[in-house]
Formats: sequence, structure tokens, C-alpha cells
Amino acid sequence: MLLEPDIEKLAIESRQKLVQEFADKYANLRERVKRVPEADAQRISEQLCCPSEIAMIAYLINMDGIMGVKQAVRLLSEELQRRAIVGDSIPNLPGNIMEFALTEGRWVSHIYGSFVRQLEIHVRGLANLEEGIEGPAVEVEKALSIIAARTKMSETIIAPVADEWQKEHPKATSKDALMFFGQAITKWNISTLNGKFLQIQRRTQALFRVLRESLLTASDSFTMDAAINRIDMLIEELGRSFEEMTLRAVSHLLLHIAPRQATGRGDRSPYVSVGVTSTRGNKAEPDLASPFDFLERDVKLAKRRLGIEREEYLKHKIARVLRVLKYQEHTHVESVEKCLTEIVDRLEIDGSQLEKIIEDFKVTIANAQEAERDNLSVVTILSFVTSNVYGADSV
Repeated sequence: MLLEPDIEKLAIESRQKLVQEFADKYANLRERVKRVPEADAQRISEQLCCPSEIAMIAYLINMDGIMGVKQAVRLLSEELQRRAIVGDSIPNLPGNIMEFALTEGRWVSHIYGSFVRQLEIHVRGLANLEEGIEGPAVEVEKALSIIAARTKMSETIIAPVADEWQKEHPKATSKDALMFFGQAITKWNISTLNGKFLQIQRRTQALFRVLRESLLTASDSFTMDAAINRIDMLIEELGRSFEEMTLRAVSHLLLHIAPRQATGRGDRSPYVSVGVTSTRGNKAEPDLASPFDFLERDVKLAKRRLGIEREEYLKHKIARVLRVLKYQEHTHVESVEKCLTEIVDRLEIDGSQLEKIIEDFKVTIANAQEAERDNLSVVTILSFVTSNVYGADSV
């Protein structure tokens, strides 16, 4: 079991790391926003009816491959609206809106990016511990291990971040934190979250009651009594309304809804599984193995979309493919050439201009700064697909 001093020490370390990461992220966004193409920002602003400052930050978040422009604009706009509702409106001046967009964009970028990835990594180990919990017949050692793992993740990883988020968001309630973090962790929309949170609340309490029953069978000791008392307090906190819930309880709920990878063992605990994972469900579709399989699929799926929605979708998907190729140690030119060649071959389109496009791209890349090359690669592939696959349907 983790003792309170250990929990506090780890939480402080998490806060310190967050402060440094946020300082770097803020400086990065402030510097890069100066180079956002005005035409792109204006187009996003007009199509999504948002201030140009928010459009610029949404553009950068999209370029980082974190989410699409539309989702980024929605999240930033929702917080702008929330502040107006609670009486803490942002003055409608370019400087104030830009400062808001930078600070809130930093949160969106962090939570939907590194925070969620870190949580996914930590949850893998917890999922193995949680498998097979059936009723009160849980070994004491296993119960203690689960409690310790959950406490460490909830109260030293999630809670410090949620606490800082609440401090930086005027008059934000625990429910606001649940909704903001919950969307990032589960990828569910607001209505789905609202519908599931009551069920998740009850399941989390039920899980801790099962673990508590297991501890009652152990011999009396100060450590065991302290663990039981702590669980009793947590169960009580989890029973409060979402608006009045403590951040500790919020962090445990958020951990509970974090998707677990299916192990295939067939002994998943009913106390933990709340339907947050999904499979392909025996769909009649080919297996997707290489990055080009995914690229082909996404180019075809994008036909269902139009305008900026299609562009956002493809930019996000193309960027993911390029990141995989980069990880495989391909250069920018090699990656673009492979992608374009595969598109031509798989979709059976005219590739007569391919050689010229690649040669022009080599010149462009050679004259570009390193920070701009990823975006140039995405734009080159997107432009080719838009012109040669969608044609007149690209507007």
C-alpha cells in the first residue's frame, strides 16, 4: 500500500513535470502561431464561425496530429462559452482571445496528446491485475495490489493534472473536469458520457466494496485498518453528486473509464468492464497491416465528406501514416513518394505527373526548415489526392 507521504511526493513530482511541460508547450504555440498561413486561418474562421485566433491554435493542434480542426475549435469554443456563462467572459479583443486560445490550446494539446498516451500505458498493467475479479473471493495480496495500482494512477497521475486544470478554469466544477477529461480518455461525446457516468459511478463503488470485503478477511493490523478506512472514505466520496465530488473521486472515476485492452482470456471482471472497448465485430473487411492499407481505406472513406471536413480528416490520417513511415526511418521524400505511388497503384489513377511532383517536392523540402517539413509532406499528398482522386467533387 502507498502511504500518504508517498502519494503526496509523487503528486508533487507530477505537478512539477506538468508545469515545465506547459511552459514549453506555451512557448512552442506562441512561436508557431506567428507562422500559421493567414489564408488557412481565415478559411477556418469563416467556415466554423470562430475568432481567427482560435482558428490559428486549432490549425496548430491539427498539424500536430492530435485532432481535427473542427474538434479543436469546438473544444476551445465550449470553454469560451462556459466562461461567459459563469460570469468570467474573455474580453472580445484580439489580444485577449489569443491569450485564451494559447492557454486553453495548451490544455487541449496536453490532455488529448501526452496525457492520454501516458494513461493508456499505465492502464495496461492495471488491466492484468483486475482480470478475473469475481465477487468477494479476491486474495488479500491481489486486492492490495489493485488498490495500490489504482491509487498511484488516480492520485499521483490523474488528480494532480485535474487539480491544475480546475485551478486554471474559473468556477469549474468537478463535473466540468469529468466531462473535459472523460471526452479525451474515452473518445465519447458529451451525451454518451452523461448517460454512462451514473453507471460508472456505481461500478466503481462496487469494485471498491469487493476489495474492501477481501481486506476484512486479513489479520488485524494498522496497515490493514488504514487501507479499509481509506476505501470507506473513497466510497463515500464516490457517492456524492458529480458537481460536489472530490478531485480524488473524480480521478478514480476517470481511471475506471479508461479503456482496457481485451486479453482474450474470457475472465474479465464485471466490476471493471463498462463497455469502453470495442472490436471490429467480425466485419467483412480486409485486414489492415501496412500503413498504406490504412491510407487507401482513409482516402476511400473521405469521399463521404466534403469541404473542410474532408480536408481535416485526410490531413489527420495522412499525418499518422507519415509518422509511421518516419518511425521506420524513411526520409520525407521517400515517405511522400511511397504514399503517392501506392495511391496510384491501388486506386488505379493516372500517375503520369508523379515524377514531376516528386522532383518539385525534393526542391521544396530542401529549402524548407525542419519544423515545416512534416506539414509540407502532408499538404503534398493531400493536394495530389484531392486533384486526382476526388476531382470536381473536391469542393
